[in-house]
Amino acid sequence: MSEAGNRAQAGETLIEVLVVVGILGLITAMVFPAWISPLQRVRLYEARAALIAHLRTARADSVRGDRAVTLELADDGRGYVWEQSSAALPMGVGIDGDPRSITFFADGSSSGGALKLIGRGQVLTLAVDPTTGLVEAAPG
Repeated sequence: MSEAGNRAQAGETLIEVLVVVGILGLITAMVFPAWISPLQRVRLYEARAALIAHLRTARADSVRGDRAVTLELADDGRGYVWEQSSAALPMGVGIDGDPRSITFFADGSSSGGALKLIGRGQVLTLAVDPTTGLVEAAPG
């Protein structure tokens, strides 16, 4: 056999390379969304932990300062404010509540309410007890 024939059989053709690249592209397209979903879930749970901490801080500030402290949700659903502090939620996470603000009183009680963190089809709910002002996260 000639030298040219051996060289042609040793390499890959352009079509073979394109097929391999196409298969790798399909595999990547199937796997990549599986990586995004857990990251979004982590953002949602981190936002819940921060919100719980901020609600507890607002309650403690009201008791310590012997005054009412109100935590209000932003109109755009992207964060919340209390006293001179504010918090923005991670990208892809929104907040809603009924009512849109919760007031903590000097005796530790509150106006009560339920807050929902929403992200990509998942909802995490927090409840603030009006009698005790304590925050409770619904399982999930």
